[in-house]
Amino acid sequence: MPTQSGDPPEPPDLASERLRAMSARVGELERENARLRRGIFEPSLPHVVSAPANLQPLFDQAELRMRELFSRIEIDPARALIGIDDERYVLVRASAFSIDLLDTLVQLYADRGEREALAIARGFLFDIAHTIGLHDARRIHDKLGGGDAVEKLTGGPIHFAYTGWSFVSIKEESELVPDENFCLIYEHPYSFEAASFLHEGRTSQWPVCIMGAGYSSGWCEASFGVELTALEVHCRACGDESCTFVMAPPEKVALHARRHFGVDRERYAQKGCDVPTYFERKRAEEEVRRSLVQLKEAQDELVRKERLATVGLLVSGVAHEVNTPLGVAVTASSVIREELHALRAKFESNALNKRDLRKFIERAGAAEELVNANLARAAEQITKFKRVSLDHVSEEQRAVALDVYVAELIESLAPIIGKGPLAVQLVSRGELQRVTHPGAIAQILTNFLTNSALHAKREDGRAITVQIALHGAADQVLLTYQDDGRGMDASTQKRAFEPFFTTSRGSGGTGLGLHIVHSLVCDVLRGRIELSSKPGEGVLYRVTFPAPRNAQPLNSGA
Repeated sequence: MPTQSGDPPEPPDLASERLRAMSARVGELERENARLRRGIFEPSLPHVVSAPANLQPLFDQAELRMRELFSRIEIDPARALIGIDDERYVLVRASAFSIDLLDTLVQLYADRGEREALAIARGFLFDIAHTIGLHDARRIHDKLGGGDAVEKLTGGPIHFAYTGWSFVSIKEESELVPDENFCLIYEHPYSFEAASFLHEGRTSQWPVCIMGAGYSSGWCEASFGVELTALEVHCRACGDESCTFVMAPPEKVALHARRHFGVDRERYAQKGCDVPTYFERKRAEEEVRRSLVQLKEAQDELVRKERLATVGLLVSGVAHEVNTPLGVAVTASSVIREELHALRAKFESNALNKRDLRKFIERAGAAEELVNANLARAAEQITKFKRVSLDHVSEEQRAVALDVYVAELIESLAPIIGKGPLAVQLVSRGELQRVTHPGAIAQILTNFLTNSALHAKREDGRAITVQIALHGAADQVLLTYQDDGRGMDASTQKRAFEPFFTTSRGSGGTGLGLHIVHSLVCDVLRGRIELSSKPGEGVLYRVTFPAPRNAQPLNSGA
């Protein structure tokens, strides 16, 4: 047939080919038109799920019920409504989940490094989809019914297809049993995630169908009552022919992936694509939190024992201080007893005279005064010990004359001071009748003195001079502690307040002394501590803390 432009007619073969193509297109449009007349959810193929022959009838029956459910659709933009069987649905761009959300999460965690950022993002998407799959399954189970686990499973892939996630092809190798031997091998030929990547012209080094894996495993977990996860082993976004998955209990999925596909979990994990587990990060964080709580409890117990160990040193000190006056009192009491015995003997023999009686009264009186004086001294030492030892294990706030209290403390720490040996000087300035936590101050100074005695020893063996200064000004107190011992280098200073850090591990050091000091200054006294030192020049601690003045004058450290 000649054309209007006068061009020569088309060859018969080309015209025939064009006619056949047009006829085929018309037939395709007619079929599509007929399908649309039957309903927008009318599938273009006989099946929306491909399953082994023995299972296909179950899926076909479920597909008929699902088609009926989805035929009850209502769409009204005026009410922002997409409703299916009286259930509200939301239409979302596929790439919003598969690409945009994933990229955003990776960028948010970029500071963790590429691998960890990817693992966090994938875990987040998997957990969301797994949760949706769990709850969709329970809802559809109620609507479609179904008895055993396999029947409950059938609605999942069909709902998956009708809601635009993917077509599901279940393989013969699958073992659909409600126990730890569950294994599902399946493909998603039309996965929305892989399709989104390909549509954007993107490829990936790792499988991208994260939400598909999460949703599928969530649905099957609800159906079979077994904790499940799914691992994508092949992906079209990576250049593979299909998106292929292995689903199994978390502890077995890697075994099945290796057995069926030769996938090595370690190489897979190196890309940030380890086996996904439902809220694995949450569980890991909870485990870390529990471990930290246990560690804190153990550390607190060690700190408590360390503080009680100081009380042990005080016990030895007060024993030394009390032994002397008690010994003198016992000796004086013995003198009185002997004199009384001699006096009785003379009285019985009628040999007692006025001179003997006067001598007894004088000696007994002197001995009695000696007993009273030394018992009073012992009682005073015990009272001081009781007050200081209680303060060591208490953080009670009370009024105290700090200069008197610290002087008594130094006296009670004679065993520690003698071990150095330390030559301790106390200097006080300003108003020091304050309301504060004397127990914390006692423990701080005890630990300072212990550190000097254990760690500050000089090579020449001479005594270490220690100066403790108290300065009260306004509503705060400055406590300085300085020795002229060995000092610290810069690296030791940086770690001095860390728990369990010590330079004398083999000599009995626990590494808790200065850590306890730091905690008491900051947490109990609400103050601050500064450390300065150089090797060979000793150490200087400056502790500043709030302590309001006490209105009532105090006569002692009580």
